[in-house]
Formats: sequence, structure tokens, C-alpha cells
Amino acid sequence: MENLKALFDLTKLPAKFFFLFSVLSGFILFADDNLLKKIHLEKLNESYGWIIGLVFISTSGLVLLNFVIWAFKKISYEIKFIKVKKEYKERLKTLDFHEKSVLREFIINQKSSIDVPIDNPTISGLIRKNIISINKQFGNSFIMSGMNTSVSMNKFVEKHLTAKDIDLPETQNPTEEEIDFIKSNRPDWVESRCRY
Repeated sequence: MENLKALFDLTKLPAKFFFLFSVLSGFILFADDNLLKKIHLEKLNESYGWIIGLVFISTSGLVLLNFVIWAFKKISYEIKFIKVKKEYKERLKTLDFHEKSVLREFIINQKSSIDVPIDNPTISGLIRKNIISINKQFGNSFIMSGMNTSVSMNKFVEKHLTAKDIDLPETQNPTEEEIDFIKSNRPDWVESRCRY
């Protein structure tokens, strides 16, 4: 009984199926009589015209309904995407001192991924905010070395993060004072041998 019900469940049929039937039934209904004679379909319209008309109306309605649903989802997605982009940009403008120091490490090391202590509250906060993410090496699993793991910046963040957002000099030639600031304001988990 369940298999029979599934066979007639129209919601599981793809929209292409309804579009095809809409076009075919519309062609039979509205095509010129001479054209229908050439392809031997003139009697089909005469005998089953009301069924073809019903098929055309119902499938065209379903195609239109599917289009409206698709358009609504697309618009809804775009609105959500714009909202998420705005939220990310706001997050980048309101980073705290410690979050900035972590993001500076990507620039200092000139790497897209860095090893960080996963139990660090700042790291946990940046992961929760989706500013950085844990790199997954094997499917959905990741490798930890002690309490350290590899993380990367979110692609959107990486693209929109400015030097000003993380208190880095915007010029190619930083002053001694700016260099000293960067050296003395690295995260406390950075190994001393990595310090400049």
C-alpha cells in the first residue's frame, strides 16, 4: 500500500516532469491542425481534448507554483546572505584586543592555516563566531597535537579583513613603533622561539 501511495505522490516528482507535460499538452492543444495531421496527432486532440486540457492546466499550475517557490527561496537566501555578510563585517569592526592578536598571526606567519591551542578562550570564541574554523583533514575528523589543532580563517573573513581591523600598519614600510607594537602584542600561546 505504501509503495502505491509513493507512486502517486506528486510532491516527489521533479519540476522538469511537470514542465515537460505542460509543454506537450500545450503543443497538442494550441498547435495548428495541419501540423497535428503531419505528426498524426489530430485524432488525439479530438478524442481526448478535455483530458489534455486538464493535464495542461494542472501541470502549468504546478510549474508556476514551483517557480514561485523557487523564486521565494532564492530571494530569501539572498536576503539572508546579505544579512550574514553585514554581520561578519560588523564582527570584524568590533574585534577585541585578543581576537585581533590571533588574526594577526595569520599575517605574521604568512599562512592560511596556523596551529592554535583549542582550549584557549579567544580561539573558542573566534570559532563560535565562525571567524576561524578547525581544519578537517579526514572527512569530518581533525588532528590534534596535544591541545593544538590547525585552524583557518573563514573565506569571507579572509577576503574582507583589513589591516586596520587587526591594528596592523596599512603601509608596506611600518615604523619601529608599529613593529614593536606587533612584537609585544602577540598571543601568549605563541612559542618564544617564534617571536621576532
